[in-house]
Amino acid sequence: MNPPVTAPTPAHATTPEASDASGAAEAPEAREIPEAALAELTRLTGTACPPDLRERIVTALAGGPAPLPAEAGLSDDHAVHLRLRRLAESLPGLQEVFSDTELLAEVGACVGAADPSLYMAALSHYILCAGSVLTLSGGDRPAPALARLEGARARGVFMVTEIGDASSHLAIRTTATFDPERREFVLHTPDARAAKFSAVAVLGLPQTAVVCARVLTGGRDAGVFSFAVELSDDDGVLVPGVHISAPLSAHALPLAYAVVRFDQVRVPYADWLRDSADLDADGIPHDPLGTPDARLRRTLSVGQALWATLPTAMAAMARGAAVTTLRHSAHRRSHGRLAPGAPVLTYRTQQHAVLGAVAEAFALSCTAATARDTWRAAHRPPEGTGALPARARAGARMTFAPWSAVDRPLAAYKAFTVRETARLAASCQHRSGLAGFLDVNRLQSWQGFAHAFDSAGGDSTLIMLDTGRALATDDAPADPEPGPGTPHHALSPADPAWWPAVTRALQRRLTADLRGALRARTEQGLEGLELWNPLLGRAQRLGEVYAHRLAAENLTAVVDAAEEPEVKQALPPLAALYGLLQAERLSGVLQSAGVLDASTVTALPALTDDRCDELTPHLPLLARAMALPDRLAPAPLGADAYAAALVEETAVRTNGTPDPATDRGRTT
Repeated sequence: MNPPVTAPTPAHATTPEASDASGAAEAPEAREIPEAALAELTRLTGTACPPDLRERIVTALAGGPAPLPAEAGLSDDHAVHLRLRRLAESLPGLQEVFSDTELLAEVGACVGAADPSLYMAALSHYILCAGSVLTLSGGDRPAPALARLEGARARGVFMVTEIGDASSHLAIRTTATFDPERREFVLHTPDARAAKFSAVAVLGLPQTAVVCARVLTGGRDAGVFSFAVELSDDDGVLVPGVHISAPLSAHALPLAYAVVRFDQVRVPYADWLRDSADLDADGIPHDPLGTPDARLRRTLSVGQALWATLPTAMAAMARGAAVTTLRHSAHRRSHGRLAPGAPVLTYRTQQHAVLGAVAEAFALSCTAATARDTWRAAHRPPEGTGALPARARAGARMTFAPWSAVDRPLAAYKAFTVRETARLAASCQHRSGLAGFLDVNRLQSWQGFAHAFDSAGGDSTLIMLDTGRALATDDAPADPEPGPGTPHHALSPADPAWWPAVTRALQRRLTADLRGALRARTEQGLEGLELWNPLLGRAQRLGEVYAHRLAAENLTAVVDAAEEPEVKQALPPLAALYGLLQAERLSGVLQSAGVLDASTVTALPALTDDRCDELTPHLPLLARAMALPDRLAPAPLGADAYAAALVEETAVRTNGTPDPATDRGRTT
């Protein structure tokens, strides 16, 4: 059972009576929390995975990473593969998992919160590798590789990034040359620049990769397609022609990464994930999509499933970080001379950071729910298949990267949620002192995962750059201009509708400014990089504001949908707090764009204080509703008595029994 959360006493009311013998500020926590309120908060932001299946996932992950088997020579990466197999045993088949948005998102939320390294392996296996096979096989049957991937018998990996050049996705150099006599493809790495980089397991494991390569046939470039390629056989022996480097480490997200090269590797025709394309008997390509860019968008469309479900995993990590930090701050005593013995959550600066983290984690949950809805509405697969229709608009341009052209809103959700989660987790680390940096308290692993995904899964900076460019140059934007609504200057900053109105005004202003600058420079005869180079910062900022606007509107929609009385009381100050803190972070661009004046920005901290006071009575409800499932990601940081819980967690054990002197104070 999750421990109760102690709400802070307002800083201006700190007195000797504000803290009890345990150092916790008095709070209205004894009352019963209405089950209807808990259910509604879950309904508004949670996934709809069946409870029995969710319990099986949690059980498979309980206790954290599995211990290594006794066999000598097994590495940590082998253990990841074993954990992936254990997870697969708790889930339905690959096609069912991939085609069920809620299930795929729930797997990501549970696995990501419990074991970020395993989640990286799982998303590569289920979404990018198996998802490509299911989506792009063409015809009525998926490629034969799917049988190897079922049950994680072979670990699935995905290879698109090449190490030699920036934006390599737009100019893939790995080749797949068609051999018409044997009706096979010859996969080849022409030089070191074209070598692939991926989270490829160490030697000795069966592995199957989806490899993005440029198809060459009869002297023609047919575009970039995916291929299902066996890297190693069932005994883990590398296939001839496949070269995998020694492991490369990345401490932010511990897995065995490697550089992979292909030397004339034969790939059967059935393992070409050709989608709607084909080659005739003479090897002449026929592709109904018509253009190389359209084919590249389709080949990389598997990223949409990642972008639709990754925000759910990010939101789960954000909620875990925010709630455990809230509990720690409520019980952690400060001996500063202003109020000796008061909980650190009594201090306004701590309230802004920690209650702000709660508000931001809730907003991320709302955005995650919208990402799932966006994916589900636009990509509902045909009955009984895992196939997914393309969402990208015909003719959508790729300038800095392909991602925004594949799916602008989902790419923006990915970039926004990973950056906000990384910032939130880093703030929680800082606000928890030394405890925040201990691995056992999980904040470090959540922050590391989110930070790593700023580049992984589509580079977030390039996504924002291309999003801003598209908003300023597209003749028919995929998203309509924001509606008129109530202008922000007619609303109080304490109103939850204020921040969405502010972001709409800011997006309109930045779009108009960038369009004006582009028009003026174009009239000077400038084009290409000469045209854009001085404007890249503006384009990136516009893309970021677009994502902020989407997140603000998603949060407000959830606030407006609330029906249960206590939820209707709790969410407006939560949403207002979120908006005030975001406005303070973006105050520079808001003032320079003329959207907010200096007096409004100056008033933001006092308004934030008021929202913290207004939110305080609702913290027990919010903390309980937002907490991760019991047993999923236990951490001493969330215990009532942190010091005792940490000592118990790290106690020297004798004959498998905890030291009796430390077996106390732990909340389960």
